[in-house]
Amino acid sequence: MLCKGDIFMKNKVLVVEDDEQIANVINLYLSKYNYDVKVASDGLKVMDIVKIFQPEIILLDLMIPYKSGDEVLKEIKNYMDIAVIVLSAKQSTQVKVDLLTLGADDYIVKPFDLSELKARIESLLRRCNNQQKANELITYQNLVMDYELKIVKVNDKIIKLSLKEIEILHLFLSYPNKVFSKKNLYESVWNEEYAYENDTINTHISNIRKKLDLDIIETVWGMGYKIK
Repeated sequence: MLCKGDIFMKNKVLVVEDDEQIANVINLYLSKYNYDVKVASDGLKVMDIVKIFQPEIILLDLMIPYKSGDEVLKEIKNYMDIAVIVLSAKQSTQVKVDLLTLGADDYIVKPFDLSELKARIESLLRRCNNQQKANELITYQNLVMDYELKIVKVNDKIIKLSLKEIEILHLFLSYPNKVFSKKNLYESVWNEEYAYENDTINTHISNIRKKLDLDIIETVWGMGYKIK
C-alpha cells in the first residue's frame, strides 16, 4: 500500500461517489480536518484524476456509472498500490472477501458515521507512515538511530529514551530543515489534537537534550524547535 504524503502536508483523498449529496458531505467533513479532497462521479473519470491528483487514499463506492467499482479497483491497483477504502451498501461477507482479495484495504458498509470514516482513513495513513519509518538507520554527528529497533546510540553507547522521546527525535532527524511548533510535535507523536498550551513538549525536549548530552536541538524563539 503506497503512502506518499508528508505528514505535515494535506493528505489527498479521492472520493469516487455518484451520489452528489453523499460526496459533498464527505468532502465538507474531511476538508474541515485539513484533507485535500477531490470527487469523481463515475468510473470513467477515476484513473485520469488518480494520475494527476496522486491521492494517498481513495474512497470507492461500488455502484458507480459506466464502470463498476470492482473494475475501477483493479485498474487502481494495477496502476499503483494506493490505499483504497470501499464504501458500499452490500453487507455480504463474500462481497467483502472478494474486494479485499482484489486489493481493497478496508470496507465500510453504508450508511456509515463520518467520524468512523475519518478514523479508518487515519488508521491507514498511520500504517503507511509506520511502513515508511521501518528499516531506517539515521546518523547525525555522533548519533545513530535504528528506528525499527527503537535504539539510539551516541558514540556507540546506547541512550535510553522513552518511546515518545524517540518519536520526537525521529521527526527532527527526518526533517532537518523544518522548524516544528509544539502543535506539530504533539499532534504527530500523540495523534491527538493539541488543544491548549502545556509543558508536555518542553519536558520531553529537555529530557532528550539531557540524555543525549549533545547540542543538536535548537530552540527557535516564537516558532518551536529544529535540529541544528
